[in-house]
Amino acid sequence: TPMTLSTEALERIEIDAWRDYCAAAPPVLAQAVGLETVECAGPLLSTCRRIDHYQFNRLIGGGLGGDAEGESLDLAMNRFREAGLKNGYLQIAPGPHAAGLENKARALGLKPLERTWVKFSRGATPPPAAPTGLTIDEVMPPEAIDFAIAVVKGFGMPEQLAPWLAAIVGREGWRAYVVRDRDMAVGGAAMFVSGRTAWLGIGAVQEGARRRGGQGALLARRIADGLRLGVTGFATETGKPSPGEPHPSFSNIQRAGFAVAYERRNWTLPQPG
Repeated sequence: TPMTLSTEALERIEIDAWRDYCAAAPPVLAQAVGLETVECAGPLLSTCRRIDHYQFNRLIGGGLGGDAEGESLDLAMNRFREAGLKNGYLQIAPGPHAAGLENKARALGLKPLERTWVKFSRGATPPPAAPTGLTIDEVMPPEAIDFAIAVVKGFGMPEQLAPWLAAIVGREGWRAYVVRDRDMAVGGAAMFVSGRTAWLGIGAVQEGARRRGGQGALLARRIADGLRLGVTGFATETGKPSPGEPHPSFSNIQRAGFAVAYERRNWTLPQPG
């Protein structure tokens, strides 16, 4: 599939999806985890003071829009430090300002992690067949919490986070999918659509149901549904596997017709000691 989305579009759809995901969090839960988002003239910073995990504490799109000087890096670093967070990611978007921001990151004492994220893009071609013995269904509101618990367990995250994920079911822009083994929910995934662009994310299958084609089928179903909605470009990302490391996620994405768009470094705060 020819590369269809620009770097800007690939970063922007991820930012838009994450901003809306944060906005969907039930207020009581948002308060309990200390969730805050800050707009940085292009990039987006999200922090969860009480969940010290990179997925919830990250700057996305450093250098985009009005952030040519990388003020977002100072802001993110200060926020992470004030919150006592050790596991935040600062992600600098490739582009004309990236080299300057990487120099600034080094000057601030930030360290690039060995594990980079790979951003993928695909165009509007139909998905390849993805055979599986599991069933994939779009999630309806009555099943929202079952879907969310199955996915949260698939990620190995605390079950208290399930109501947050459940909140996207039926929300404008979102489609949620559940994987079932017979009648048991064992995982799922989400798609966020904005205009003609879609972001595929939040995909997890529980240990006992892995290696049975569930993730491939989730990708294919989301692509097919996206095409029906008029989507012309799809974006997703995953961690880059180390040499010799198994990489099911990476392989599934490539099999679904995605091409590597670029690698994006994850910068982190220097660890004391």
